[in-house]
Amino acid sequence: MRQVSLRPIFSTKLGVLYKGDCLEILPHIQSETVTTVFADPPYNLGKYYGTEVNDNLPELEYLNWCKCWTAEGIRTLIPGGAFFLYNLPKWNIILADYLLKLGMSFRHWIAVSMKLGLPIPGRLYPSHYSLLYFTKGKPKTFKKIRVPIEKCRHCGKETKDYGGHRDVMNANGVNLTGVWNDIPPIYRFLNDVLSNRNAFASMRSISSVTVATSIRFVLNKRIKLRCRKKTIGR
Repeated sequence: MRQVSLRPIFSTKLGVLYKGDCLEILPHIQSETVTTVFADPPYNLGKYYGTEVNDNLPELEYLNWCKCWTAEGIRTLIPGGAFFLYNLPKWNIILADYLLKLGMSFRHWIAVSMKLGLPIPGRLYPSHYSLLYFTKGKPKTFKKIRVPIEKCRHCGKETKDYGGHRDVMNANGVNLTGVWNDIPPIYRFLNDVLSNRNAFASMRSISSVTVATSIRFVLNKRIKLRCRKKTIGR
């Protein structure tokens, strides 16, 4: 293993941020010290991320790479800690089985609506990404989240009548479900941030996974694995 600098590139009283290859940084993290791991690896779709990255690996090699940082991430988790993995359903089916074999407890498969791909001949139109939520044993913390009742963006009226029982519903909104429809692609999200359009709503939805486990993205004792295959963070 080559010499790795653990000097953070950003630091506040809430925590620190490291930039580097997760497979080189994670071994330096003590076991059972991390509350939440959120992994968002490349999807092995053959996209161009620069000359140092190969996003078109043989399937077995890609899965073995994913399993390496998954195992290291689990090692760092405290008992009851949360592990989130965002990937294509094709890969998360296999990686979910691997998480179970490592003794992790399945909590949820969250479907993140993303209707941007092209139709695939002989298959259903792909319209969602998968966000796996596992814990290391019984969850240390889990908070029920309520979200505002959905309204039409054109007329401002509510989109559902809830079977005529709207008047008895919770004033704080409806329970967060396992299907998310309001998270845009990253390029659209960045455009919204720059133009102040819908950015807050998107950030609120993305942060839901960690609010549920009592930790927001900016807090300490959290590792976000923005992975790159065989190189530094994506």
